[in-house]
Amino acid sequence: MLITPTSVGLLLAGALFWCLLWAALHKLGELSIFREWLSTEKRLAWIRQHQGLTLLMTETINVLLHGLSPAGVFFTFGGTVINVLFIFGYLPGRDVLAGISAKLRMCTQH
Repeated sequence: MLITPTSVGLLLAGALFWCLLWAALHKLGELSIFREWLSTEKRLAWIRQHQGLTLLMTETINVLLHGLSPAGVFFTFGGTVINVLFIFGYLPGRDVLAGISAKLRMCTQH
């Protein structure tokens, strides 16, 4: 398989598309319409509890939006990398950092 500048551009476009969607998910709670129903913490906790289902849902959306053409596959693969990193990397890391910062706050209060 030959990696061309076009395919690299498609990989980056897919990755940035999903970065934008994950960032929008974080900011959705700031809209007054959604603030009453769902908080960001509840959404992220649900994703954390249902990691496999979340990945399946994002990849289904990814394939349905971009198809199985050569260009669509590269775009989809870029999005897949970001989805895996977010679901299995960022969210667990966020929980670890929250625990560490809570311990540090307790140490400084005494």
